[in-house]
Amino acid sequence: MHLAIKYRTQNFRNLQDKHLIIFIEESIAAGVDISTLKTDLSAIRKLHNLIPKTRYKLTIGNDLLGVEKRTKKLINRTWNEKEYNVAINLALLMNRNDVVWSLNLAWTYSIQLEECTALARTQLKEALVQGFLSLKNTKNEILRDIPLNSDAKMIISNIIKEASYERFFVYHGRNHMQAKKSIQNWIINNRSKFTEQSDQVQGNLDINNSDYIVQPKLTYHGLRHSFARERHREFIGKGFSRQTSRKLVAEQLGHGRDDVTRIYLGPISDPEMININSPSHYEGDSV
Repeated sequence: MHLAIKYRTQNFRNLQDKHLIIFIEESIAAGVDISTLKTDLSAIRKLHNLIPKTRYKLTIGNDLLGVEKRTKKLINRTWNEKEYNVAINLALLMNRNDVVWSLNLAWTYSIQLEECTALARTQLKEALVQGFLSLKNTKNEILRDIPLNSDAKMIISNIIKEASYERFFVYHGRNHMQAKKSIQNWIINNRSKFTEQSDQVQGNLDINNSDYIVQPKLTYHGLRHSFARERHREFIGKGFSRQTSRKLVAEQLGHGRDDVTRIYLGPISDPEMININSPSHYEGDSV
């Protein structure tokens, strides 16, 4: 609207770099914050790209327009294999089968905590027969089936043998929320015993990049990040393209958005950022 009024560019095909330059200058003078300005510019460029047969190509980026590049905080939420194994052994020593089962399922097949606490022995028995586990209590109620390999079948068989109740996470009057909270609290109270020591801020990506990596405290959700990273590596190793690999990972995570998958994968999904020693993840879900 501003562009149309100021420059009479009712036909968006006529938009030029000079229009954006003046738009930026006037927006900054009016006190528009950088974040809003970048969003506006992104929307303008996207609309311009969608219009066929535009007269001019928009060639200048935010840096030349005087828009400051924001530093991104990259979050490495993943558990490594040693942390996972130590946590499992600790939970076994403490007779916390519910923790063992949930960590196993999250590490092996990225099953979310609310999906775990809703599982039943009958459901697991059917999964062994069918060769896949049908999840129903899923986020946004999007049903998904998880194919079972030998490792998953072993985990499920062990749960069936060890579980004393049909609803093995929910018993003695405990509901799903309480079962979920109990597992989360166990991780919070014990993670110092299985977290490998590292600096919380792991440093910049490289000398030409102001983005930095942060190592937060381990959470259950971090196991899904570990799962996504490992699956992505497997698909790349099998010869799939990065785009196809992300799509396959997204399906196994239970969603279809590429931007969310990139949050789980972090810089390893971007060819220009794979020179990082420690795989990291863009700031995203932390539950």
